[in-house]
Amino acid sequence: MLEKIENALMALLSALALFLVCKEVVVRYFAPRYLTDYGLEFTIYFTVWAIFIAGAPLVRESRHVRADILLHLMPVWAQRLLEILSQLVGLVFTCVLSYYGWRMVQNSISLGETGESSAHFPLFLYYMALPFGMTLMIPAFLRRLYLVLFRFDPATMLVSEEQVMRDK
Repeated sequence: MLEKIENALMALLSALALFLVCKEVVVRYFAPRYLTDYGLEFTIYFTVWAIFIAGAPLVRESRHVRADILLHLMPVWAQRLLEILSQLVGLVFTCVLSYYGWRMVQNSISLGETGESSAHFPLFLYYMALPFGMTLMIPAFLRRLYLVLFRFDPATMLVSEEQVMRDK
């Protein structure tokens, strides 16, 4: 269920960003006097939100950035050890970014920060993309760590030849 919501949000935000870019191009070419000063600002907001929401599915599916070719050359025990280390580092990193991100959002609210365009968009909504995305990633890292520690299956959890070839 969560995956469907994440996918729908990413699709919606990406579509909105694409629509705004296309609208800006058309208006700039055919009716420049109607061009707004907030189109680019909102395009950036939508894109950033979509990117941070994408983090959790990437962790869940083990498609985040890693050196697959190097891992594939290592023995099973080394791959598992590096996977455990990777999940721990990712978990700590997302927890820290989530915590300080939420503090940044609170700070932005207390300062009443708004965007520079005429829309005066409250910036805490933009800043919230970071801690929201990191908070979504925490359960994904915990689940992946649990699986690697207690339900380890080399056939499905290690880097396969197919993954190496796909990423070339």
